[in-house]
Amino acid sequence: MDVKPMRGEASMSDTYEMDRRGFLAGAALAGLGVGMLVEELHAAPLFQENETPAGPPVSCAVIGLGLRGRETLAALAKLPNAPVAAICDSYTSEAYVKRAQTIVPNAAFKSDYKEALAMPSVQAVIVDTPSHLHRQIVLDALQAGKHVYCEAPLASDIEDARAIARAGAAAKTIFMAGLQYRGNKMHTHAFSFLTDMGKPVAARAQWRRKMSWRAAAPTPEREHELSWRMFKATSSGLPGEVGIHEFDVVSWYLRELPTAVTGFGNPNPKDGMEVPDTVQCILEYPSGANLAFDATLANSFDGSYELLMGPAFAMLIRDQRGWMFKETDSPLLGWEVYARKDKLGDETGIALVADATKLISQGKEPGKVGADVSKSALYQSLSAFLDAVRTGKKPAANAEVGFQANVVARLAHDACMTRSRIEIPKEALTL
Repeated sequence: MDVKPMRGEASMSDTYEMDRRGFLAGAALAGLGVGMLVEELHAAPLFQENETPAGPPVSCAVIGLGLRGRETLAALAKLPNAPVAAICDSYTSEAYVKRAQTIVPNAAFKSDYKEALAMPSVQAVIVDTPSHLHRQIVLDALQAGKHVYCEAPLASDIEDARAIARAGAAAKTIFMAGLQYRGNKMHTHAFSFLTDMGKPVAARAQWRRKMSWRAAAPTPEREHELSWRMFKATSSGLPGEVGIHEFDVVSWYLRELPTAVTGFGNPNPKDGMEVPDTVQCILEYPSGANLAFDATLANSFDGSYELLMGPAFAMLIRDQRGWMFKETDSPLLGWEVYARKDKLGDETGIALVADATKLISQGKEPGKVGADVSKSALYQSLSAFLDAVRTGKKPAANAEVGFQANVVARLAHDACMTRSRIEIPKEALTL
C-alpha cells in the first residue's frame, strides 16, 4: 500500500501552523466572549526545565511527512533519547522530503513504509498519514512487532477503526491512540481537581480557525490527495478530525460515554467541500450533563478551549493554560490563596500550573513561575508513548479509549451531515 502524504501542506497547513503558534505565543489570549482578554497573562516568566534522559533510547520511524509528520519530527527531536531512524512517504518530491530531512538529517528516507518496518533498529512507529490510510499501515506495523502511535482519529471509517483498535488491544507491543490531551499535563492536572470539586454538570468546547481544507498543489491529483479532509469518501469532517479531542476530554472528565449526539452542519460549505465547514453538536451523557461543541473553518474568533462547569466551580482549559473559577460557596482548597489570579472579562480565574508540585519541591513559587507553554500537547503525548514503550505500562489513550472516541466523533459527523439526532448504543462502543 502506498503511503500518501500527511494531512497538512501548502496554504492550508501553513495557515493552521501560523494560527496555532500565534495563539500560544500571542501577547493576549481570547477569553470567554467579546473583549474578554486575559490581563497580565505574561507578568510571570514561563517555567523552563532542562530535559534529562528519560531512559534507554527508543528508535522511531515516522510515516507521513506532511505538516503533522513534521510537527512530530520536531517534537521527537526535542525529546530525550528518541532518535528517528526512518522517515516515510510515497510522495518523493525532493523539496518535500528535504523539509523533513532538515529536522532529522540522520534518518533514512523510505518511499515504502514496509522498508522501515523491516529495519531491526526501528522499535516504534508513529503513523501520521491521512486518517483513511491508517488501517493497513497500523496492522502491518503491529504485525512486524513494532510499538505504534496512531494519530486520532484511528480511522475515518468505524469498521477500520475497530480493526485497528482490536489489533492494538491484542498486540504484545504498546499501542497508543493520538488523543494528545490524555497525555497533556494541563489536562491531567485539571482532572485531578474533580475529586474535591465535584463532577461537572455541563460542558462547552470549541475549535475555530479561519482556513481552508483545500490545499494548493502542482497537479490536480496531488491537490485531491492533500485535500482529503474535504471529501465524504475520506473524511469524518470537523467532528472527526478536530472535535474528537474535545469529545474525549469531556467523556474522560465525566467518566462516562455519551448516549446520543445531535448535529447541525452548514449545508452550503465553501471551497467545494463535501463536508460542512461549520458545525454545532450536542452530546448527551447518562448523568444528564451535555456537551455543546462548535467548530468552524470560517472564523477564528476566540480560538479553542474546553470549559467544564459544576456546582462549585468552572474550569477553562486552553491547551497549555488553564484556570479555575470558584463559586463563593465552594470549598477552600488552600493552594489557591497563593496562586496567580488572571482577569478574564468580568471573571477572575485562578491560574492552574501543571508542574506545581515539582516547582514547589525545587523551592519555586508556581504562581510566580507560571505555566510552561514551551512543550506542546503533541510533545507531551509522544513523551507518554515513549515512556509506555520503556516501561511496558498501558497508556491512558489505549486502543479501547481510542476506538470509543472514534465512534463518538464519527457519529457526531454523521449527525452533522444529516442535521439529525443519532443514538449511541453501548454495543457500538464495544470492541
